[in-house]
Amino acid sequence: MKLGAVIPVYNHGEAIGAVVQSIRAHGLPVLLVDDGSSASCAAVLDALSTEPDVHLLRLPVNQGKGGAVMAGLRTAQQRGWSHALQIDADGQHDASDIPRFAAAAAAQPGHFICGCPIYDESVPKARLYGRYATHVWVWINTLSLPSATRCAAFASTRWRRWCR
Repeated sequence: MKLGAVIPVYNHGEAIGAVVQSIRAHGLPVLLVDDGSSASCAAVLDALSTEPDVHLLRLPVNQGKGGAVMAGLRTAQQRGWSHALQIDADGQHDASDIPRFAAAAAAQPGHFICGCPIYDESVPKARLYGRYATHVWVWINTLSLPSATRCAAFASTRWRRWCR
């Protein structure tokens, strides 16, 4: 299994360096997907892309997180990665969970592996309330109670299933 991290980035220049460092500490290559960031964030990404095993894909216009993730997965495929771990650029994900995701992906290489966020008192209220809105939206569209994986904190997938 060849696992790498795909990070969609839109104007997170202040946080992305620490995120990349935390992922590289686990030995994973990193693909930064610049989703039309400002010039200052783009400069940070350019500097990071000079580091070993840090690659940059620059999208000409903002595609939204979903478009950036899909572009990143296609590029991961072209780089020969068999699996990709999607991690957000703002530092909200704990990189110490990477070994657990890698082990789960190795044990079940054909499965989509999702993490579920665990919130404490420090969670920003906008994120907490946004999560509740997502619960309601899932319920309306599926007529069922939301599953624990409706909003992945991390996601690991074998790209072939998702890049067609």
